Amino acid sequence: MRYIQKKAEPEFFKIWKQDFCQVYGNQPKYDDLKGTSTYVSLKKSLLEEQGYLCCYCEKRIGTNMYATDCDIEHFMPRHPDKRYLTAVECAVCENAQLDYQNIMVSCKGEPQDWIAHCNHKKDNWFDFKTCIAPTDKKIEELFGYSIDGKIYPIDGNQSGREMQEHMNLNSDILKRQRREAYITVLELEFDDEELLDDIVYINETIQEYRGMHQGKYYPFCSMIIYCLEHFFKKEVL
Repeated sequence: MRYIQKKAEPEFFKIWKQDFCQVYGNQPKYDDLKGTSTYVSLKKSLLEEQGYLCCYCEKRIGTNMYATDCDIEHFMPRHPDKRYLTAVECAVCENAQLDYQNIMVSCKGEPQDWIAHCNHKKDNWFDFKTCIAPTDKKIEELFGYSIDGKIYPIDGNQSGREMQEHMNLNSDILKRQRREAYITVLELEFDDEELLDDIVYINETIQEYRGMHQGKYYPFCSMIIYCLEHFFKKEVL
C-alpha cells in the first residue's frame, strides 16, 4: 500500500458544497453528490492524484472513459458500525463523508463475497486505534511483501495485520497479480542476469518504479519496489 499525497481540495468541489448550502440551507451528504457532474469530476481528480491505482491494493483503475471499475471510497466510513464505535466516533466518520482528506478512490474488488477485497470487503469497518490511512506517510512502514505476492505486516504490527485482514489484501487473486507484476519487471528490466548483481542498475530501476509515467504509477509498484530492494538475486525466479 503506497502513500497517497493529497493535493489541495479542488476548487470546483468547494464551490459545489458552498452552492448546495446556499440553495438547501444545510450541509450536503455524499448521496447528494452522487449522480452529479461534480461527482464525475471529483472521481477523475482523485484518479489523477493516485496515479490511477487503487488506494488499497494498487491495481490499475480508471481504465475506461467513465471509470466504471472503481468507486469513491471513504477511509472513515460514512455509515460506521455503531456496534464497535462510540457515538462520538460515529459522528466524526459521518461528518467526514465529504471531507476531501477522507476521500480516495478504490477498485471494486471482486463480485463474489468470498474473494472480495479492498473497499468491497472493508465495507463499514473502521478502528480509530489501528487504522492508518494511505494518505499518512506511516502507511509505507506497515507492510512488506514476499516474492509469492503476499503482503504482510512488518514485525507483525497490529495496524498492518488488521487492515490486511479486513480488506482481504491477501486474496489469491491479488497475490497472483502481484507476483505476475514482479516477474514481468524481472523479465523486462533484468533480461541480462548479470544486472541482478548491479546495485547501481537496481537502484535506478527502483527509482523508475517509484515515479509516475504519463500521469500513472505502475500497478503494484510497492510490491515491485520492496522486492527489488530485498530480493534482487536471480534465485527469486
